[in-house]
Amino acid sequence: MSSSSLEVPRRSQPAKRSKMWRIAAIVGAVILVVGWVVWFLRTPDDLPTTDRTAEAKGVVGQEVYVGMLAVGDDFGRTLTISEVAVDVEADGDVEVTPQVCHDGSLSVTTDASGWCPELVDPEDAEFSDGDSIVLVVSADQPATVEIGRIEISFREGIRSGTKEAGLEGATLSFADHTPGTVEETPEPDDETGDRPGDDEQDEPKDEKKKKDRQGENA
Repeated sequence: MSSSSLEVPRRSQPAKRSKMWRIAAIVGAVILVVGWVVWFLRTPDDLPTTDRTAEAKGVVGQEVYVGMLAVGDDFGRTLTISEVAVDVEADGDVEVTPQVCHDGSLSVTTDASGWCPELVDPEDAEFSDGDSIVLVVSADQPATVEIGRIEISFREGIRSGTKEAGLEGATLSFADHTPGTVEETPEPDDETGDRPGDDEQDEPKDEKKKKDRQGENA
């Protein structure tokens, strides 16, 4: 009587492993795509910057307007600004207010009306071709103000982010305003000698008449 041993076949796992690898690959691809989309949405193109700085002198109680960023008509972008952050260091009480100047730009002035016909709050303001960012700076006491490069938080289409922009910085000094006075100064003495006609002017009138008569009689 012969007996045959019963062998239990082993189950192969290739199909299951292959499926797990496919799932892992899909998950990895999704993560990469999502990461790229988030990066794209949170990193709009940079804004123009320059290494130039501005300097100005003002008087206490008078506003000074400083242009920090200006774009030309070829800017080709439309931003919706949510905030303009300004890094300010001062040795006195000062006020620094960012403003958007539509269709104009300036360097440094105490009267912006000739260059910026319209100044508006930057929150939710549109910024496009020909516009600029202006800081309105004032002090209630003598002070020196150091301003760093501005940072603009904005939306551009579906993208949004915060970027540095404009000048590297600005330095302003405010002094007490003392009205100027003109002092009357006496005429300086003529140290080169007597002026022509001085002897004649000092001579008494009677003596002069006598000399004239003597000259006529002669």
